[in-house]
Amino acid sequence: MKKKLIPGLLITAFLFSIVAPTGFAQKKSFSFNVTPNQNSGVAYSAPNPKDDSEQKGYIYTTKHNIISTDKYYYNIKKSASISSISYTGYIRVTPSNAKKIVKSYGNKATKGQKLILQADTDVYSVYSEGYWYS
Repeated sequence: MKKKLIPGLLITAFLFSIVAPTGFAQKKSFSFNVTPNQNSGVAYSAPNPKDDSEQKGYIYTTKHNIISTDKYYYNIKKSASISSISYTGYIRVTPSNAKKIVKSYGNKATKGQKLILQADTDVYSVYSEGYWYS
C-alpha cells in the first residue's frame, strides 16, 4: 500500500504545481534621503509592478537613521504625486517597526499595476534604504 501511496502523492503534488496559478510580488530596492525643507520632505521610489493578487505591501528597511521622535512615514501610492491615490495611507516608521512593515491596501490594486513607495518626513532629515514588495 505504501509503495502506491508515495508515487501517487508525488504525482498529485506535481500536477497541482503545474495547474495552480503562481504569482509573487516583485522585490524592489529603495533609498531615500529626505529633509523637511526640500521637496516638502517627500521622495519617491521607482515604480514596482504588482505581480500578484495579495492586497498587502511589505516594506523592509535595512539601513536608516530613524529616531523615535522623527515624524517619518511610508505610503504606497498610484503615482509619484502628493495628490495621487494612496493604497495604504501614511504608515509611521519608527526604529522598532522599521525592519518590517506589513500593511493591507485600503484601495484595491490590480495585478500588473505599477505602484510607488513614498517617503515623507515632517521634522528631521531622514535616510532609509531597503526593499519592498507591492
